[in-house]
Amino acid sequence: MAYSSKQSPIIKDVLSLVVTYQGERTIQKLIESCLFETGHPVSRILVIDNNSSDKIMEKLQRYRNGLLSVLEMPRNVGVAAAYNLGLERAHNLGVRWLFILDQDSVCGKGLLAQVLKTGSSLKEKGRKVGAVCPVVKSVQFPDSIHLPYNWDSLGFSPVSVSRTSGDALVRIDSCLTSGTLYNVEALRSVQGFREDYFIDFVDHECHLRLRQQGWEIWWDRGCELFHRLGRRQKQTEQGLWVEHNPERYYYMARNMLDGHWRFGGWRASTSFLRGMLKHMVCMLRNGEEPMKSYYYILRGISDAFLGHFGPFDSKS
Repeated sequence: MAYSSKQSPIIKDVLSLVVTYQGERTIQKLIESCLFETGHPVSRILVIDNNSSDKIMEKLQRYRNGLLSVLEMPRNVGVAAAYNLGLERAHNLGVRWLFILDQDSVCGKGLLAQVLKTGSSLKEKGRKVGAVCPVVKSVQFPDSIHLPYNWDSLGFSPVSVSRTSGDALVRIDSCLTSGTLYNVEALRSVQGFREDYFIDFVDHECHLRLRQQGWEIWWDRGCELFHRLGRRQKQTEQGLWVEHNPERYYYMARNMLDGHWRFGGWRASTSFLRGMLKHMVCMLRNGEEPMKSYYYILRGISDAFLGHFGPFDSKS
């Protein structure tokens, strides 16, 4: 079935960006819940594929029309570089907002319209709006909320739900990229996302730079996004356990340690390392491949100290 762009008015001041890699299993749910939720595109859409070898291009073919375009990369450039390509496309189109989605997300009804309404309203009130994010819930365990973060001398800590329970909008310091609406001007003012991080912590690092320049990030509790959060999740006595692919822990450890050092010095770096050690202990009880994950974590920490960034090099 081909989708027509003439069925209903389009949200014109937004470019929706989806970065994909081996996402054939989830891309259809994403597009139909977030970008074609009423059977037609709700905005102009750019899909950037990082050289996938699966059948995601076949999945995308049915949606292609004048409003959905696909940029196929000759190699995996990472999510940060792809985000920056999307940012430049948004700037060239002359739109004010960039709506970023991960390939394994599912949107609650009207998510884009809601965050756009919030962002536009705050700007009209004279606020220096950098981004607006939704409530993010686990796809598998929808009662579990992935809370946004505030930053202090010890690093990131989840926003207190009890202190903000009566507020529809909450100012925060960082959140997940997926489901977040970004002010194009704000992202360009901080030169976008850090490309040598490749993947992981590229959102939080960018958000800290936005906050340093006085841009505000808002949590809109009136809309929802459901997200996979990791390779594997399960409920434990300590709460929701989220586990990633072992190789992913390399980027998490490297980039998070570097970011905590640059923005918070020794106190934040030490606090992060304590938290990572605690997570490694939990891996022995809950993880599927703890020893393999440990290897990548230690490689990541080592490369953070050595200043080695970019894609993981197994030969180094």
